[in-house]
Amino acid sequence: MKASDSASVVIELSNDVEAVRRAREFLRDVLMTWCLQDVSAVAELLTDELVANVVRHVRAPMHLRAVRQPSSIRVEVDDPSTDLPARQDPEPTDDHGRGIVLVESLASAWGVVVRDDGKTVWFEIALEAEGSQSGEG
Repeated sequence: MKASDSASVVIELSNDVEAVRRAREFLRDVLMTWCLQDVSAVAELLTDELVANVVRHVRAPMHLRAVRQPSSIRVEVDDPSTDLPARQDPEPTDDHGRGIVLVESLASAWGVVVRDDGKTVWFEIALEAEGSQSGEG
C-alpha cells in the first residue's frame, strides 16, 4: 500500500508472523511520503513493539493508523481486546517484556483508549519545529 499526502492513513494487519514487517514497511512509506524520515527509526521500533504485543497476546487482526499532526506524528494500533497492556520489568537475559518500557522511554506521549469492541494503544513522537533543524549532531 502506498501512503498518500492525507493526514491519516490506515492499514489492516492480519495476526501472523508477517504483521510486524508489514507494519514497519507501511510506516516507513508513510513517513517518507510526509518527509518525516528523521523520526522513522524510533517510530518503527515503537510500532514493532505495539504490533508484536497484539500478535503475541491478543492473537487477532488489527488496524495500524498513522496520523500527521502539526507538532507530532501519532501511531495507533486498534485490536479487539479490552485487556490493557501491562508494563513488565524483565531481567536483562529475558527475550521479551520491554515493549511498554520502550514506548514509555522513547515516545513523547502514549496511552490506551478502551472501547466496547476493543482498544487503541497509541504513541506520539514530537517533531522538531520547522526551521529549527540544523546540521549539527
